[in-house]
Amino acid sequence: MKLALLPGHAREKEGATCCAGCYAGFGEWALARAYLPSLAESLRERGLSVQLTQRADAGGTSPRYSARAANATGADIALEWHFNSAAPATQGCEVLYWHKSATGKRFASLLSERLADLLGVPNRGAKPIGAAPDERGYSAFRESRMPFFMVEPCFAGSNPREAELFGNLIKSGCFARAAGNIVADALGIVYGY
Repeated sequence: MKLALLPGHAREKEGATCCAGCYAGFGEWALARAYLPSLAESLRERGLSVQLTQRADAGGTSPRYSARAANATGADIALEWHFNSAAPATQGCEVLYWHKSATGKRFASLLSERLADLLGVPNRGAKPIGAAPDERGYSAFRESRMPFFMVEPCFAGSNPREAELFGNLIKSGCFARAAGNIVADALGIVYGY
């Protein structure tokens, strides 16, 4: 099975900014690029083929270019890594999936549950995307040729406790290794790789 891993957003539009901890001030794009190579290595150790890519590889910065970049890899599954931002008290992990996919919902639910356990944050679960074109990342889901997921491990952009937890796990290298195992296990359970 081949995976495309993408950092959320782009260098020019980094998305939310980490609000606390050792990565305070890092945007979603920069922080994901800090751990995606290690995450890819962890997944390769589990026998998966992994291609790192990003929106800029397809020539733009919007979610549409996430789909184009992922499509260009020929991957079977695409995972774009973000972190959330909302009111400071908002917390938890969620994984976004295309609303018409029952299999995608199963994978997103399992991934969200296990990443929430890893981080010690509430599980917000699988979130469907596709009912309306103005939803988060709609065009990435609509235009991808494979199951596409946006992974939001926590609210590092607004919740100081979650930002600190997430940053410490990334800095230690534990997040990439553990998340790699979680992703590989969930793929095996749901997609039978």
